[in-house]
Amino acid sequence: MGFANINERFDLLSELSSLGLNHVLELIILQLNSRDLQSVQLVSKNWFDLVNQLIIHGELSYLTKWWEHGEPTVSEIQCEKPRSVCTITALDVDEKSIAIGLGSSGKIEIWDRHKQVKDHTLLGHKEGIYTVQFARCTILSGGDDGMVRVWSRKHGKLLKILDHHSYIVWSIKVSDSSFISASYDCTVCFLTFKETPEKFECTLQKKIQGPWEWADAMFLDPTGDKLVVHVESTFVLQVWNIQEMSIVKSLEGHKGEVNTVKLKKSLLVSGDSDGKIRVWNLKTGDCIFILEGHKGKVWCLDLDKTRIVSGGRFGELRVWHIPELAPFFMDDDIQETEPAQEQKEVIIKESRVLLKHPMSTSISSVYMDRFCVMSGDGLANLVVWDFWTGDKNNNHCNKYQTPVPDPLVLGPRRF
Repeated sequence: MGFANINERFDLLSELSSLGLNHVLELIILQLNSRDLQSVQLVSKNWFDLVNQLIIHGELSYLTKWWEHGEPTVSEIQCEKPRSVCTITALDVDEKSIAIGLGSSGKIEIWDRHKQVKDHTLLGHKEGIYTVQFARCTILSGGDDGMVRVWSRKHGKLLKILDHHSYIVWSIKVSDSSFISASYDCTVCFLTFKETPEKFECTLQKKIQGPWEWADAMFLDPTGDKLVVHVESTFVLQVWNIQEMSIVKSLEGHKGEVNTVKLKKSLLVSGDSDGKIRVWNLKTGDCIFILEGHKGKVWCLDLDKTRIVSGGRFGELRVWHIPELAPFFMDDDIQETEPAQEQKEVIIKESRVLLKHPMSTSISSVYMDRFCVMSGDGLANLVVWDFWTGDKNNNHCNKYQTPVPDPLVLGPRRF
């Protein structure tokens, strides 16, 4: 038997699963805290699939119960707030860090995810911040000034200013050695780059000038294949093929202005000003679920294979457990190959409400993975909800069901 290359990583967790030793895999996972878990994906390429497999087979079924009823460990990150209202308008998270874009101040704060201490404050853009994205050695941001700015993760130094757009840059998506940027000037740009902590070089590969409808775009697919546009006069969502500049699907059903859109695989989720969230099957164009419960506008959302998290007015964060979502993550081709049977929409009213943000503010940004939720508000406050290291002895949590009073009226918050 030959020896493996010493430079190759041996994926022990995936190997245990392939041998049917899920009970051993579970014992290993249970020894890890949530901070360890964020780093496991660095040594196991199938990490998220393994966790999902354990949940489905029942080994980690209690994790689902904690999401539904248990008491999470909650911590807060308070960003610098130069005025009474300072909204978290952009958020990106990886296994090491959290990047927080503050719209009204134009600053970006970089926090250590494990220690929850601030590493850097970046001067950001002259006005608002619309998007922040981590690369391996750098951070990319876009904002009101129409520029893409590139910063060193190591020391926060500004490495590059890119001016390939002429108006607000509202989205940047980074993948390996390339990134895509989209602007309200109706252009989508494809670039490749090389980076070190001290230097950033990039080349513009393609610039697509889209039609005027793209000025109302709300979501850019990380692959650069799709763009979701909101038609403000009719509240219709249009899914565009970027390369062909053609409409793939038109989604009709919203009765009010759509504020947030998320697209993953063959599933699109959108929230609007009437407090409703619609879940769409992109293969058929049907709305399959309507989520009801928010008391005000829905401003942000994120989704996973069985779960949707949404944030809105009055500091309200809701978690929706929907196992029926899982099949939609198996295929990302939204083109119909044959006529599909129309699906009737199902109304879901049951969700878990988590109240930690004051009623006077809205939740403006949200992030979710298998173990935690992060929610940012209009008071420059980010709340981290850790469901993996929550109180395992408390099966039912009532702690975060009471609205938090307005700190501007009642003075400093006390916990």
